[in-house]
Amino acid sequence: MGNSVSSLSNRKSSSSLEVPDFKKPSLFQRSKHSFQFRKRSKSSLSLAESSLRNNSQPNSRHNGNQVVPNNLDSRHASIDSSDGHSDFSLQSSGSDRSPPHSRKNSQPLNSDSSTTNSNVSGMPSAALPEWAHHSRRCGDGRTRHTVESAPYMLPNDLTESDRLDAQHYLVRFVFKGNYNVQLDHDAKLKILDVATGTGVWALEMSHEFPKAEVYGVDISPIFPAEIKPSNCHFQLCNILDGLPFPDNYFDFVYQRLLVYALSPAQRKQVYAELQRVLKPEGFLQLVESDGIVYNPGPEMEKINQLSLDTSLRHGVDPREVQTMKSGLKHSGYTNVNSFNIALPVGSWGGKAGALSMQNMHGLATIWLKGELGRMDQDACDAILVKADKECEANQSYYKVWLVVGMKPSTEQRQAKDARKNSSSIVPTTTVRSPSTPAL
Repeated sequence: MGNSVSSLSNRKSSSSLEVPDFKKPSLFQRSKHSFQFRKRSKSSLSLAESSLRNNSQPNSRHNGNQVVPNNLDSRHASIDSSDGHSDFSLQSSGSDRSPPHSRKNSQPLNSDSSTTNSNVSGMPSAALPEWAHHSRRCGDGRTRHTVESAPYMLPNDLTESDRLDAQHYLVRFVFKGNYNVQLDHDAKLKILDVATGTGVWALEMSHEFPKAEVYGVDISPIFPAEIKPSNCHFQLCNILDGLPFPDNYFDFVYQRLLVYALSPAQRKQVYAELQRVLKPEGFLQLVESDGIVYNPGPEMEKINQLSLDTSLRHGVDPREVQTMKSGLKHSGYTNVNSFNIALPVGSWGGKAGALSMQNMHGLATIWLKGELGRMDQDACDAILVKADKECEANQSYYKVWLVVGMKPSTEQRQAKDARKNSSSIVPTTTVRSPSTPAL
């Protein structure tokens, strides 16, 4: 396999993967609001997907102050000198209002002949959920968004929605909550969830912060349209076209797991756009994984390489997330800090590891049956059986990065601009003509 993955995925973690047992609620515990939505929406999603499978034709074209996380125990941290990250390990035993717009929203999404619509599906338009109007069926039988300019390559169907929900509970368990910055529960905050997916994070935040206004945006409308708290708002949006919010609007912006959605240049663009909508001294929190299973066996390494090759084909390099800390600093954020969690893959890591393996299965299936793997389900299952055994024997793990930063205050920005302007001024000198000697 390529050295680009194998040399990285076989590198041992600087931590021992031994931490105290966490006495936490079930990983699968859902908030009242998110559970209610998922329970009542699955029937319509299943109905639409069934119709899409029965009536649409497969299409193989795929267009392509220091902020420290307040819930992590610093006793288990060691500095990773490569990018100033701290390495952590985890092992567990056991009235809809829209803000004033300053940018044109990307709601009229692009479509082409592969877009799934009521004519293709055979269902009346009113019976289809919103996401189905903005989806196309690909060669692997999965549906995806229709925005050609966006490289995001993961599906947007019910199977993927379930994976995203389970992934949310896993991330929440790993970081001991939905956020790792100081937020005032009594303040009328404005909170943004970028790439909200099913909207579960935004739903839980709107419940925890009833005085806040929580907004979620995503390129696929798989978020709830009706069953949600009155302080929770969702909007169809392609972040690469700019966010439909004015400057200095949000107190807290959260973005998670866009590892397969942004090219290196687009990631810089998004950092700038998130800073634009943040209020001065507002917080940004990023959560990412590079998608690599470390300490892999031969079969798991094949999946690693396939995921990298598929991503690179779309102009996305998942390894870019390893430098998010420096990326935020270069983009002008202040008080940037980063933590690196080693997340077990397999039952050797307890409940977290077992759920992490389920998440791995969901992603691996996408790569194995996708545009490069092109495997059928039997071949995919055979590889996953071997990969599971390797992960247990090798104690494999993912790395998950949490990076937090702050938008500079108005005074900080003014001081920086003043320094920049003063350095660009070339000092002038008075040139004196030679004095005329007396006669």
